[in-house]
Amino acid sequence: VTFEGTASDVDVSSDVLTVTWSSDKDGEIGSLNPNSDGDVVFSYSALSVDTHTISMQVEDEVGATCASTMTYTVGTAPSITIDAPSDGDVISEGTLITFSATVSDAQDQSNDVALDWVVDGNSISTQVATSSGEATFSDASLTYGVRNLVVTATDTDGLTDSDQITFTVNGLP
Repeated sequence: VTFEGTASDVDVSSDVLTVTWSSDKDGEIGSLNPNSDGDVVFSYSALSVDTHTISMQVEDEVGATCASTMTYTVGTAPSITIDAPSDGDVISEGTLITFSATVSDAQDQSNDVALDWVVDGNSISTQVATSSGEATFSDASLTYGVRNLVVTATDTDGLTDSDQITFTVNGLP
């Protein structure tokens, strides 16, 4: 995450100010001085998974301070695994194919995670999972050929995961 801010003081140059960044969950996460224009850019990659109040506290040479805060949420991506068909399966054309996957997410209920089932670049379903994490639907419309299935899971924070398999629909004689 890259945090940006501006610090100034009417009595001293901005580059002698001290800026301290902190999280209400993780404590102090860094300290630095702004440039002479008062701009401060701070990158940090170790925030814990949670909703944080991030504070930018500015201190001048005599210890006077002021602060600005913002809310920032760190989440984890969902997890998706295709259960059926299996990678490499050969299925006869016209057969009802059962598609199933298991989805989970640390922050969201499984049934709140959006799913997009895509075969060869075309979405064939947006069937979501139950609250227990199982998503299932059937389709018999796929024509013969080697098929690439990608299922993408998107949680309510917009974080994604996907799984991919290849299977063959065998043409009837």
